Amino acid sequence: MYDLNQRWPIASNLSGLLRAIRVGCLTAVLSVQTFAASDDVVPKLLLSGSDAAAVEKAPEPARISSVFGTQPLKEYKLPFEDQYPTGPFERLDKKLFLFISKCGEVFFVRHNEAMELVKPGKSLAKYIPGSETSADESSSKQLVYCRELSGVKDSLLVGKTLYVAYTAWDEASNGVRLAVSEFEVDIENSEVSFNREIYISRPAIKEPILGHQVGGKLALGENERTLYLSIGDFSKPDRVQDKTTSLGKVVRVDLQRLNAEVYASGFRSPSGGLYFDRESNELWLTDHGPRGGDEINLVKRGKNYGWPVVSYGTIYERDGMSGYYGNKFNSHEGHEKPMMTFVPSIGIGPLVKYPSSGRNDFWDNDLFVAGMGNTTLYRVRKEGTTLVYAEPVLSGYRIRAIQIDQNGTFYLKTDHNQLLISEQE
Repeated sequence: MYDLNQRWPIASNLSGLLRAIRVGCLTAVLSVQTFAASDDVVPKLLLSGSDAAAVEKAPEPARISSVFGTQPLKEYKLPFEDQYPTGPFERLDKKLFLFISKCGEVFFVRHNEAMELVKPGKSLAKYIPGSETSADESSSKQLVYCRELSGVKDSLLVGKTLYVAYTAWDEASNGVRLAVSEFEVDIENSEVSFNREIYISRPAIKEPILGHQVGGKLALGENERTLYLSIGDFSKPDRVQDKTTSLGKVVRVDLQRLNAEVYASGFRSPSGGLYFDRESNELWLTDHGPRGGDEINLVKRGKNYGWPVVSYGTIYERDGMSGYYGNKFNSHEGHEKPMMTFVPSIGIGPLVKYPSSGRNDFWDNDLFVAGMGNTTLYRVRKEGTTLVYAEPVLSGYRIRAIQIDQNGTFYLKTDHNQLLISEQE
């Protein structure tokens, strides 16, 4: 019999043994027990079918896993189908949710053992006067312009009032605008009804546009009368620094008077997340950079964040070499700098703050930010206004929307029609 450690010294570990078997040393099988005792693993190729199945590990349940604590997640399949990029959701109570699809269909869903549809989806619409040729005094008009990557971008629930941001088609100007409308939610009858239009961007942008670069994220501000809205460049970067357009701006809307003002400017695609922290009066925003340069920004009144003059990213080949970003790659000089930048891009998505009333003291006031492109959720350590590090805590999910309640329970909606809810251990 061969001494494997002398004839084939590489056979003292698993990879070496398999190599020995491949070159014809069948007696190597006799040494399985030697390394099995140390590695506590038996190669599946040496086991029968039933034995191999027995050692097959069950997939690990999903969990938010940080160095400073974990939370298990339960995954639920949503009882309707949506298109990419999928729409937002709201929590109406502990067991009742409202989902809005990309194309503006509203679904009321109850959480029991599974997610159950309360009522078939109905499109966001408003009544308009009947046309000259119509037999009806009024007719219903769908609000959402749903084409390719355009559609519903965000929602915000304040009491029973629902604000929705979406792309709208301007027939008179033959172009696309970003609109925000107010709706009333009737929970008892599972209905949403149009109240009024709150805001519409300017000018109307003619196709082709990139619908995922229109922005459309909403945040309630320092009081119930103040709404913040992010607006992207619609893939027209040369219009961002133009003060006569809404493009590339964060707009502050007075919900009583319905007047709006430009709060900050110089953004490319702020379509990931917008969050106002009432405890610190800070407005946080994520912005998709070009090729690299995804940003987390602390948005301040009157500041210019530089797009397309500067960026920590560089150009996509589709942009050509036409002087975008002022050719100042990997720079933010002369403009407000992001608090954190990701290179390469993570496809930055929603962000939200972990509440100080949550169950994990180590996460108090940290930000949780989704990387949609790399399907990773990050815990971003926050000290004052400084973002110290980004710790990956969950992978494998393209997270489109995040909510965390005051108890620290996570609600994560993915682009694959899933809702993940954290559970106490």
